Amino acid sequence: MPLSIDINGDAGESYGRWTLGDDASFLPHVSSVNIACGFHGGDPATMRETVRIAKRAGIAIGAHPSFPDLMGFGRRMMTIAPDEMVDYTLYQLGALTAIARTEGLHVAHVKPHGAFYKACSIDMALSKALGAAIAAYDPQMFLVLLAGPGADAAEAAGARVAREAFIDLDYDADGGLIIERVAKLRDPGTVAQRALRIIHEGKLSKIDGSDMDLKVSTLCLHGDRANSAEVARVVKETLQANGIAVSPLR
Repeated sequence: MPLSIDINGDAGESYGRWTLGDDASFLPHVSSVNIACGFHGGDPATMRETVRIAKRAGIAIGAHPSFPDLMGFGRRMMTIAPDEMVDYTLYQLGALTAIARTEGLHVAHVKPHGAFYKACSIDMALSKALGAAIAAYDPQMFLVLLAGPGADAAEAAGARVAREAFIDLDYDADGGLIIERVAKLRDPGTVAQRALRIIHEGKLSKIDGSDMDLKVSTLCLHGDRANSAEVARVVKETLQANGIAVSPLR
């Protein structure tokens, strides 16, 4: 049986008359999608359309909750209490769940977005509270978090955690994720080789050239690059050519 890995993609981040990314071209090349729920991007119509695209593509769907920061695209850090983290998440998850259910789908995972995500990697009280909340909501639901102490804390609180690595973003010398203010073009072949190295060696190069050790079950790609669809296609084809199946989290 071949190796298997999930590729999750951020999408559904357009709203109103503003469009970000080409979800219809991007999503067929990933196995799971993280759908914006209105706090950093997305709106009800976009959420439904993204669910429908995912359904046609046969991929798993997940909620992509954020700080309430539409102006800053969820990239600005806010200081919140653990209870607020839980309430923001469940509010957004509930909205997507209602839409998904009427389309005959269920929400399989939750993955925080942007600064919301970073907060869970540096504040153990937040990640612990979020893990407990997801476990209470649905013990079978995956919580996707950056591999590290935050993921460990959420798992200890009862969540079914899927640890992830980013293959289309850089890591700083301390192993922290470098978030782009504006998504730039990425070389598809380079991104694909990063994915292969993680799977085969459990390693990824940081921006200073040193290696970091990673053990993950899902790899992230972003849908807001001008060449996101091409990057996702090349990554998937490269993995499959090397005997690695691309499939949702199990």
